[in-house]
Amino acid sequence: MKTFQIVTLFALVAASMAFAPNQTPQVAKSFAKGAAAGVPVAALAAPAFAMDSIVESLPTTALSLEVQFGAYLAVLLGTFLPALFLINLYIQTETRKAGAEDALNDEF
Repeated sequence: MKTFQIVTLFALVAASMAFAPNQTPQVAKSFAKGAAAGVPVAALAAPAFAMDSIVESLPTTALSLEVQFGAYLAVLLGTFLPALFLINLYIQTETRKAGAEDALNDEF
């Protein structure tokens, strides 16, 4: 029972790791640098041409398709743990059925 609880804990941790980002996006880094430096008044009055810098700092397609290790772990544990539980339950049920039939057929 204790082993199952530990494995379930690992599965929950893996599931939470699957959705946690490993690094901050480039847009947030560039915004933090700009906010720290301060913005001159002339830049506020000028037309907004910031879309070029935002588009350039967005992640590329290759970066957006990267899968984290936690996601692999969550899928594997989320698939195998319920499957192993159901297989164990089936074997236990069949063993009890066979034991009940065997007890009825035994003659002392």
